[in-house]
Amino acid sequence: MSEQNLNDDQDMLADSARKYIARGYGNAVREASFAHPHGCLPARWNEFAELGWLAMPVPEADDGLNSSLGDICVLVEELGRGLVNEPFVASAVLATMLFVDVAKPELRARYLPGVVAGSQRLAFAAWEPGISFDAGAVAMTAQPTGQGFSLKGKKSLVLGGAGAHAYLLAAMVGSDSIGLFLMEAGSPGLTVTPRSLYDGQRVADIVLDGVECAQALAMGSRDEVLPLIERAIDRATVAHCAETVGVMAAAFDITREYLTTRKQFGRTIGANQVIQHRMVDLMVEIEEARALTRAAASVFDQEDGGNATVRRRYSAAAKAFVARAATLMWEESVQLHGAIGMTQEYTLGHFVKRLAAASTLYGGAEYQLEQLASTVVDGSLAACC
Repeated sequence: MSEQNLNDDQDMLADSARKYIARGYGNAVREASFAHPHGCLPARWNEFAELGWLAMPVPEADDGLNSSLGDICVLVEELGRGLVNEPFVASAVLATMLFVDVAKPELRARYLPGVVAGSQRLAFAAWEPGISFDAGAVAMTAQPTGQGFSLKGKKSLVLGGAGAHAYLLAAMVGSDSIGLFLMEAGSPGLTVTPRSLYDGQRVADIVLDGVECAQALAMGSRDEVLPLIERAIDRATVAHCAETVGVMAAAFDITREYLTTRKQFGRTIGANQVIQHRMVDLMVEIEEARALTRAAASVFDQEDGGNATVRRRYSAAAKAFVARAATLMWEESVQLHGAIGMTQEYTLGHFVKRLAAASTLYGGAEYQLEQLASTVVDGSLAACC
């Protein structure tokens, strides 16, 4: 399958990630990660640090690599291809990059060395119960105290939240201001309840009942703070698309190998021309999904970070397409395999579950199309031309 003109550095990054996964991330490691209460094996997360992957989203001034989102997406696609369970997108892209956007120097010095070394893992609690994926619907409240702020409320579907060392979260301050806060795991009044998604990935639900020691990272009107949150989610959505493309590519390869070895009536299933046409259609879907994802990443990598409306337009368009392509991929791969494709014992079954979960995570196709439509209605259509 085409790599769509990666540069030399990206080729080496993809190759090293593939070799690492082939050498050290087999089914036994994946099952151990699923079984771990945090869905993240500490030894593997430390290896990610040693490989420099956790330094990629961190600026050079903070001893990171300051990698572009395009480069990060190259890595993340390979993690998806290897069905890596550790929450790289949730922690390194969503949470860490948001922290970098808003944290003051003293907090950066306190947390980022540990993030790069793998000893600190951040999570962003972006959503609240019953509000789907609308990050602007914030009911959690914050009241100033002598030590910082007291927070009260709930967050749900906290990606990478199981076992995180600190949490970023948004809360209302008064009736018309919103704040972005940092809170240490283990703070009195904080309850973290891990749970598993359909595909085995760990997330968390958190309840804050008067947590007294939250630190403010950013505070202001909704028009000032909400764009910071939306930018972080849009950026992570693009990385999630890249991860999903990798899962799709792996499912495609598994299905193709099955069709070229499984025989019925004296010849391989893949010799049937109708089957070949269906496989070509899937290959085109994957290539288009990859192209849209990389186009969206390039918008974030512009010198000025891209126009907010254009970023939202590209991330929503990419996710809407990838969500539908992921659904098509798992449905077709199961049909082409027959019942064996859904079994836990067969490799494809794990990829099918990941694709089914990925099609709705960060918002499904319908939600993203609504977001895309809003950028056309509310934003300047000429902004992307």
